[in-house]
Amino acid sequence: MMSYRQMTRCMQMEDFVVEGLMCPPCTPFHKNGDINYDIIEKYVQHHVDYGVLNVFVTGTTGEGNSLTQSERKKVAEAWINAGKGKLKMIIIHVGSGNLRDSQDLAKHAAEVGANGISCVSPTYHKPETIEDYVSYMEQVAAAAPKLPFYLYDIDFVTGLHFSMDEFFQLAFPRIPSLRGLKHTSPSFPSMNTLLMNYGPKKCQVFLGSDEMYLEALSIGMDVTICNSYLGHVLNRLKEAFDHHDLTKARIEQNRALQVCNIRRKYGLSFPGGTKAVLRAIGLDVGEPRSPLSPVSDDLVARLRKDLEAIGFFEWGVKK
Repeated sequence: MMSYRQMTRCMQMEDFVVEGLMCPPCTPFHKNGDINYDIIEKYVQHHVDYGVLNVFVTGTTGEGNSLTQSERKKVAEAWINAGKGKLKMIIIHVGSGNLRDSQDLAKHAAEVGANGISCVSPTYHKPETIEDYVSYMEQVAAAAPKLPFYLYDIDFVTGLHFSMDEFFQLAFPRIPSLRGLKHTSPSFPSMNTLLMNYGPKKCQVFLGSDEMYLEALSIGMDVTICNSYLGHVLNRLKEAFDHHDLTKARIEQNRALQVCNIRRKYGLSFPGGTKAVLRAIGLDVGEPRSPLSPVSDDLVARLRKDLEAIGFFEWGVKK
């Protein structure tokens, strides 16, 4: 049974709501592989210009698990400092290969002023049961008890296919700061069950996809964690959906799909594909860090031509 203090904290957590699009920004690198902290202020302004005012830092696209512990802390600090007065919510992803590092990152996120934290499971030594999974996240969240905590479920990467409904049944009584999850998974129908059981006030679910935002809106998932360069497109999609204009919403969703298909055409990874498109529109945040493949200038040039052919620089770059 939860204590009075835990119950009060839960009530406060229910008031924490992310509104609008959220982006998982890339970690920018110099040519030598060092982090380019200097460009983050410009990168923040890029998000503002594209109408994306929330960020999910050092996640998959941010190559968090390819950074050192010290680098992750410095990147978090850089985004928090550069985002003051410009961004609404800055959620720091603290998932790592072990519990102690994740706890350390969670504590640091609280100290430097993050709005929330999120955690993915370790992917080498993994939780063997749903109880292990809940226990692990309980210990991570406890390192920053005043910050809203979001589970990061990306099952096709982690190889963990636990029931999210079962996870939240077990976790809510034990993790007072638990606020929801980032759902990046083909297991889409389970999210409807989760939202029906708990509602968005108790459990806010972030979609982790550019391609299924319209479907997500239909079941009450208002926030998607998307690529920043699709901010104008997905904001128009949401506006059309809110005004019951499904024809226009489908047009915008199809535009997002076209961009995703171009990335897929070149076999680009999460950070590599995002960085390639950003370079094509004039924001160079460097290459992905090894072991991910570099993205050549020739590929970026071909990708840019494909984007021009579908009209992206008219309806994607402009509002």
